[in-house]
Amino acid sequence: MGKSEKPLGKISSINALLTLVLLDSEQIPKWEPLDEEPDGDDIGGHPQKVTELYEDEDFVSAELEVGKGKALVLSLEGVTGEAEIRRLEDGTLALIEPPRDWWDDEDNYGERKDEVAQLFTDALGSAPKAGKEKRAGKILVSSGKLVVFDSNESLESASKAAKKTTNEKFVGFGENDGGVVLGLAPGQYVIWRHVIEPEWADDQRLVIAYLRRA
Repeated sequence: MGKSEKPLGKISSINALLTLVLLDSEQIPKWEPLDEEPDGDDIGGHPQKVTELYEDEDFVSAELEVGKGKALVLSLEGVTGEAEIRRLEDGTLALIEPPRDWWDDEDNYGERKDEVAQLFTDALGSAPKAGKEKRAGKILVSSGKLVVFDSNESLESASKAAKKTTNEKFVGFGENDGGVVLGLAPGQYVIWRHVIEPEWADDQRLVIAYLRRA
């Protein structure tokens, strides 16, 4: 079985709107926690700043200052509230929404087994053709441990997960399975976002964010 054929894990949102934050584990203590009793429309902490990004209807990604570093806020499609993580043969990490088991569900596209299989082959079998991807940003992972989480997830248990994470391994965290810590080679990473629109999928799109060493 190839690396890309088995998901490393999933990230889930408390709603269908899946907005991911990518953050070096060294910046975990600098991330503003959720306010459990916010006033008015303020949902508290950085998530409120994330919400403000949606004022731009074309929002895909943006950098957010965290301590002396930066986090990358990345919007996937926001349909199922779930993304899966896969590692390609060349070491590239792929964040995918909706995940494969959603496509395989009989209530969705389970009857189109061949088309779904080809869809994921196109997404994960090789690098997309030039011009098909949109650069979404970059992230410095000095610690070699990248925290990827839904913007509404608390980071209370993220530090413990980071301590358990080793190179090329991942550890999930959060009450809602809303985050993972990924073990990577330290350095700068670039994120590219690719969208595939199958003709047979009733306007449903497959959105992939590729994470590659710069």
